[in-house]
Amino acid sequence: MLRPKEKISAKRAFRCEERTTYNITTNTTSLAPSTATTPYEYPNAMLINKKDGDGNPIHPRLAQDFMLKENEHFNDIPVNMERSDVQVPVNVYNEAPDVLNAVKWSKKLDSVFIENGKKDPTLTWQYFGSSTGFFRQYPGIEWEPGANDIDEYDCRNRGWYIQAATSPKDIVIVVDRSGSMKGLRLEIAKQTVDTIIDTLADNDFFNVIAFNKDVSYIEKCFANTLVQATSDNKELLKNGVQQLEADGMANFETSLDTAFQMLRDFNTTGQGSWCNQAIMVITDGAPRNYEQIFRRYNHPDRRVRVFSYLIGREVGESAPVKWMACANKGYYTQIATLADVQENVMKYIHVLSRPMVIRRAHGTIWTNVYMDSSNTGEGLALMTTVARPVFDMRNKTSLEGNLLGVVGIDVPVSELMKLAPPLKMGVNGYAFIITNNGYILTHPDLRPTVVMEPGGDPITKPNYNSVDLGEVEISDTEEKLRTSMVKRETGSLKFKVQEHLDNMKRIMVHENSYYFTQIDETPFSLGIAIPSPYGKYFVEGSIKDRSKGMLRRNGLDPLRKGATGPVLAKWKYCQLTTAEANNMTQLDAIVRYLENDNKITGKSPTIAKQCNRELVDHVMFDAAITEVLDSFWIAVKGNSTKYGIQQVFVGTKGGVTRFYSYLEHPDEMTERDFINKTKNTIQATYYKRAAELGPDYFVYSVPFDQGLSNDTNFVVTASTAIFLQKGSGPRAVAAVAGLQMNHESFSNLFFAATAQCADSTSPENCMGCEENDDLDCYLLDDGGYIVVSEQSEDIGRFYGEIDGTMMSEMVELNLYDKIDFTDYQGMCRTTSADSTAAATRLLNPIINLIGYILWWSKELAVLLAQFSLYNLLSGQFEYTSAGSQPDYAPCDKAVTLYKANFSLNKGNIVFDGYIDCNDCQKSFNIKLVPNSNLILLVVDSSCSCNLVPNFNLNPREVSYILPVIASLHRHLSVTS
Repeated sequence: MLRPKEKISAKRAFRCEERTTYNITTNTTSLAPSTATTPYEYPNAMLINKKDGDGNPIHPRLAQDFMLKENEHFNDIPVNMERSDVQVPVNVYNEAPDVLNAVKWSKKLDSVFIENGKKDPTLTWQYFGSSTGFFRQYPGIEWEPGANDIDEYDCRNRGWYIQAATSPKDIVIVVDRSGSMKGLRLEIAKQTVDTIIDTLADNDFFNVIAFNKDVSYIEKCFANTLVQATSDNKELLKNGVQQLEADGMANFETSLDTAFQMLRDFNTTGQGSWCNQAIMVITDGAPRNYEQIFRRYNHPDRRVRVFSYLIGREVGESAPVKWMACANKGYYTQIATLADVQENVMKYIHVLSRPMVIRRAHGTIWTNVYMDSSNTGEGLALMTTVARPVFDMRNKTSLEGNLLGVVGIDVPVSELMKLAPPLKMGVNGYAFIITNNGYILTHPDLRPTVVMEPGGDPITKPNYNSVDLGEVEISDTEEKLRTSMVKRETGSLKFKVQEHLDNMKRIMVHENSYYFTQIDETPFSLGIAIPSPYGKYFVEGSIKDRSKGMLRRNGLDPLRKGATGPVLAKWKYCQLTTAEANNMTQLDAIVRYLENDNKITGKSPTIAKQCNRELVDHVMFDAAITEVLDSFWIAVKGNSTKYGIQQVFVGTKGGVTRFYSYLEHPDEMTERDFINKTKNTIQATYYKRAAELGPDYFVYSVPFDQGLSNDTNFVVTASTAIFLQKGSGPRAVAAVAGLQMNHESFSNLFFAATAQCADSTSPENCMGCEENDDLDCYLLDDGGYIVVSEQSEDIGRFYGEIDGTMMSEMVELNLYDKIDFTDYQGMCRTTSADSTAAATRLLNPIINLIGYILWWSKELAVLLAQFSLYNLLSGQFEYTSAGSQPDYAPCDKAVTLYKANFSLNKGNIVFDGYIDCNDCQKSFNIKLVPNSNLILLVVDSSCSCNLVPNFNLNPREVSYILPVIASLHRHLSVTS
């Protein structure tokens, strides 16, 4: 769901006339049908290593023995690093002459793939998608079939192939819904429209109109214009197409006139792709060719191509439909069954590619982000694909415009993010990349997966690759940042930003300075956000004396694994890609790097070349200056344990974490959990909050809703930022130190402090919180969560959930700021009308049975006549049951959060007052605890007051009025 806000979109990714022509030749040994006596053999990825019951290959030529070995670089997937293999989808015959010939000449790509891998060891998958339908992938793998063991993957349908094969395009789809289209023909037409829409990408613009005697727009809000082919716009129009019904007569003249006029008007506004324009006509026949329409709008230049799709097996009046396409530089095809849709629709791609082939316009494209297996060892990761078309450049076929296919390489987004490593960004600073359409390629708040049920597996969100920059940098209300980056400008901006933490239970509000510029040779722009003012400065440290003796004392010794660490952040200090480094940790690699650095020892091993010297130098510096903490922590152990302190730690900007446990028998699971939460230092929550609060402040926190669990043995975590300042100049965060303290000990210290008398002359007037049944005492943190309470079940809960009246009073006193936040990447449980209807049918099986009998009696003859075996196998023509509906769908969620106003923490201010309730007065006393994020609240518990309902911090779904949504889609697409 989109938010009610206008956006601009990129007018175009590339213009036809802007494409650069390269003199690149492709060695196509033979494209003619093979005349060899023995058919060509090749490793089919679906058949390799497959044997029958007798141990023989299941296919004599395609089921070859293919060596596979697990490879860490490819996420431990078994691969063949010496060869590629070939996948052929089920709708393509794997021994067709054109397939065999293309497989044969493309085998020479293996040497190119291998050489690429040697030049750049970080490369992952390399591949070639052929226009004949096969997919050559390196390294070779065993291909896993899809659902029902049917391999429906066709590389020609993938975004990277379509984007590279064609220029951006403006398309009007004209679908006939006259009475002759009733029944299965209309279903085929709907599927044809859906398939065409699926081939469109963010750089394309389109619209769909339907006609009988009148012309109607599928979406009324998109009347008389084209819209950008975003995932939301495509889904909106596809849903509208499914509601079409057939009746009446067909008025071709008005529909064609409307389509041409729409393309002409849209192009004159300066919007759209500026490359290809086309009209797709979907009909079961036309009485004449309407030549006068085409001469009026399209001759003699024929700038608009026309593609005609004749629907049905037995059709008449096909000649006029064929003329429309052939006389207007398009393509004509007949779609007899649902099985024919995919293959026939895709033919228009190769027609639109011909001008590029003839002009040798090798344009390089980059796709939107997607999730795929990576070489990081962490399963799925964010990826993008860079791809280029491959042309037939032989002299005798150069004017035919033959597209041979598309070659591509998967690029992990993490490789692009090496442009801005965490060390450079600092605490609460971050880098992000967006596409030319404003979509996020990577951003710290991009959340492509979500766990919907406690203990469940993460699921990938349907719209994760179309998250707009304005949906994560939501404080950019005027969208100046988005607009500048979409236009690929270089510059800077400054404004306040909201940043949520802890799964949207806390929020930080601070001012960021933004710096942005384009990334050359890509459609991407890089942005960097730096918090003001402390983020503009950083502590730079290195071991300057690099003699071997100093290195041993100041470099390696502090890095040796000892009682207190160190633990390194999960950053790429060294690129572990060689066989020697396969079993190394980052710490091991750094130690090996220091031992073998050729500037010190004269050696020059591979691993030394793979380490980031700046990062390693910072690690050495941080390890050396924190090494003294070992002896200090041990020296203060007695006092620490007396106060219930269980663990102390420090995290540095360079990613070094040292910690020391005072427990005699520390729990291994608890320690591992602590390391996982703290080891990323500047990217960890404890580090971010301490740096934001400033120097000389401690940030205290307890686990959320801890009191509702049965675990009473938990800790309070406290952390404080260590700032370095040069004279009276600016200061920078050098590290964050902290401790974990037994919560019971912390509570006892608090209640003991409340029992002390400020006025020793009148001890009889002193009474502690625990001694007075009419007082409730709380320690609240900066988010309003309870850190200490007399009621143990309240620990970790939001105070507003317990007493909405008192929380509302604190908001009125400006102690807490109320902040409304909207999550535009939410997921909500669906409640579909289909599922309700299904439930009703189950309750009345007799009506259900009658309905099926009537349906079969009406449709069986048509089904048997028109339906093919492939439909049955692929499941493309089926009725969706309620059980197949998704449980969750993308939505917008709103939540109200609270943040303490620490500007009041000057002057030791105390708030005293009372609230007039119905029959009593509720008195209270509030004080900000110095040098902390805590607020002391003492409230009269004898007066029950429910003037304001208790608060609810659970996110709630945002609903939009339908016309507003349609308006959003239109503004998103066409505003320039």
